[in-house]
Amino acid sequence: MELDNQSPETIEYKAISGKFGEVRYFITTLDQSDAVENIRFADEIQGSWSFSERVQRKLDENRANTDIFSYLAQGGIRFFNSIVVVLLPNSNEQREFWDFSTVSSQGKTVEKWVNLKLYKNVARIVIDGQHRLLSLRRYWNAHTGKEPLSSQQINDNFSCLETFDIPVVYLVFGNFGRVGHADLSETVRDEIIKATRNIFTVINKTAKSIDKPTQLLLDDSKISALIPRKLLEEGVLEDRFVKWSDTKRSLTQLDPYLTTLDLLSQCTVELLKDHQKQALKKSFNSPSERNMALETYYESHPKLHEIGTKALLKWFFTELQPFKDWVSQIDYVGINIPIQPEQPRLTTSQKASIKKLRGSNILYTLIGQKILFFAISRFLLKIRIEYRIPAILDAISLSITKMYEDGFFNRNKAHWSNVLVQPNEKLAMITKNSGVEKCIELLKMILLDSSDGVRELIKRTKENVSNEVNWNEVLISNWRREFHVILPEVDFIDEQIKESSESDDSFAEVRDLLDSSEEDEEESDEIEDDEDIFKETEEVKD
Repeated sequence: MELDNQSPETIEYKAISGKFGEVRYFITTLDQSDAVENIRFADEIQGSWSFSERVQRKLDENRANTDIFSYLAQGGIRFFNSIVVVLLPNSNEQREFWDFSTVSSQGKTVEKWVNLKLYKNVARIVIDGQHRLLSLRRYWNAHTGKEPLSSQQINDNFSCLETFDIPVVYLVFGNFGRVGHADLSETVRDEIIKATRNIFTVINKTAKSIDKPTQLLLDDSKISALIPRKLLEEGVLEDRFVKWSDTKRSLTQLDPYLTTLDLLSQCTVELLKDHQKQALKKSFNSPSERNMALETYYESHPKLHEIGTKALLKWFFTELQPFKDWVSQIDYVGINIPIQPEQPRLTTSQKASIKKLRGSNILYTLIGQKILFFAISRFLLKIRIEYRIPAILDAISLSITKMYEDGFFNRNKAHWSNVLVQPNEKLAMITKNSGVEKCIELLKMILLDSSDGVRELIKRTKENVSNEVNWNEVLISNWRREFHVILPEVDFIDEQIKESSESDDSFAEVRDLLDSSEEDEEESDEIEDDEDIFKETEEVKD
């Protein structure tokens, strides 16, 4: 029975208690009615949560309501292992919501057995076993007549007459929330959420492989996950334009989102690719380590001291004209993008507008955004250190705006044909050749106004990508003349010039090494650059 205001203030269970480091767990059983009506999914109560709290994996309702439900309803020997649940208060002001006492028999304490007491107004959130719980709910609704079995299910000998005792493991973290320990922390809820995120990641990493978007949402140890999430948590980027709530890493042609959390991670990796051991491959496990890492690699950047990673990513996704136009178009056609994980619902005309817009320009695809960002990043790290200042971003903006307004990035331009865009009516993006790297080189060459390597780039592009590519020296020279970045004037001092020279020399050595051997071949925990992220998919049926 669902707990209500007429229920006692607390509910008690007999349980087996144990400790696993700082985690105390209570193993018990619940009546099926208690389990399905009182254990909650995170998204049922997270409407007012901050971005960092809206992190539970998106449920595959079809899997729960078909495969797992069939397993339950078709009889025979079946069993579910324990559902893992955490206790989450409504706010940091709610500091006491559980307790336990020992069990005695004939005057002696029974080891490990306890009376677990839970306050009824604390949320019980499932962190492992979401699909099992969802299928148990479906079964319970059939049992009680709320959702009767279909005629086909009856013909298939489905039956929901019997009920089950559900094994449940409650987790608590130290004495957070325990009666009598209210002074332990003023941010009990926040502490529980942080601990839960870590537990969820570990459980899913050691069981079924966790999908990449969820890994980015939950991993608190890797800088490639911390930085993209921080951009949304702080509101540096609006999460309504960054897709993060789907297990798929790509965008469909009808998604109103501009980009994805996965691409933000790839941009982070590109910016820090010269800091593998210090940043990308290192795990930052303690709060102090994470704060130091964010200060060094997010607020700032080892080679972009006056810009920083945060400012650069904000500038790229919010201040460049093509991306401003995306936001304007979304607003113009009246598309309301709800708070994720809720999905947007578009009218037929809105879908047509989005599809037309995304199909018009390579920058409205993830692969196009990657090419432009990587080119800009490599351009910034190629120029002298005294030019790596905020004013340079304004200069780059002017160049990108010129390209954009001149139609340089339009999908139907001949210079993308066979390199990035298939020469067919649909102008579909090409993701399975080496054209991406060649386009990054091309854009960097244009921004730098450099003719070094033009002939070699054209030669390698024709050989490695397609001999149908129409790049030539005259064309690239015209692009450099029209679109290259004019560097801002800066004051020079001897030390700056010396530091710049040393930095550029060492940078050139690193780049040469990267180009020839890709630095090293160690396995990395970083998010892979998977071609699937860039695949364009057609409309998903409602």
